[in-house]
Amino acid sequence: MYETLKFDLSGRNAFFKKPDVNVKVYFTYNNIHKIALLGLLGAIIGLKGWRDYTLFDEKAPEYPEFYLELKNLSVSIFPITTKGYFPKKIQYFNNSVGYASREEGGNLQVFEQWLENPKWTIYLKNDGIKPELWDILCDNLIHKKAYYIPYLGKNDFPAHIYNVERVAIHKEWSNFIDSLFIGELDMIQDDETKDGRSPYLFTEYLPTGLQPEHNFYTYSRTIFTNCRIKEGTEVYLHGSTRLSFM
Repeated sequence: MYETLKFDLSGRNAFFKKPDVNVKVYFTYNNIHKIALLGLLGAIIGLKGWRDYTLFDEKAPEYPEFYLELKNLSVSIFPITTKGYFPKKIQYFNNSVGYASREEGGNLQVFEQWLENPKWTIYLKNDGIKPELWDILCDNLIHKKAYYIPYLGKNDFPAHIYNVERVAIHKEWSNFIDSLFIGELDMIQDDETKDGRSPYLFTEYLPTGLQPEHNFYTYSRTIFTNCRIKEGTEVYLHGSTRLSFM
């Protein structure tokens, strides 16, 4: 048996910016990814983030503090939405603060793709972070305390965290996974589904780590599906929910 911390995470909107497109429209990942989630948890317990990290300072630590301290925290992300896909809309607004842009008139026209009403169930498993940090994280989440305000990608979108509880999970062998999981498409067998309904599969490459030198994202293919996993895989079971951690 393994003790984990489980909670629901939602918001009116969310924006997890894709760094590879930076012209005219800023796009978002469909799901909160591990790095964004670790940043949110780091804010809750008061760990320093990107703004306090000097990227090219030779004396700076290898990673921002939140990642350095929490990278060995395993997370399972379960999107609460039809077929794993959240509705999105392109939002347009003007940023007219003087330092925002070198555009004529100092006005930056921004187009951003926002997630609408996203919700996830999150499981956390301590696979190597300091016991004292784990205890503080559990206590802050359970008692609704935070050092900094947690948000979903940008500070316009506060995070709603609720239904926090400690739960026990255990290992099981299964041909189905209910959460997001890391894998490849050739693992999927679409002639059988866990719910007897038409097969669906949602996949995207999400950040799952940081490179040590410049802290660029490292990516993994994540999958959300009701289809059978051909060879089966080891999962963690909470009730009837089959979880994969990353």
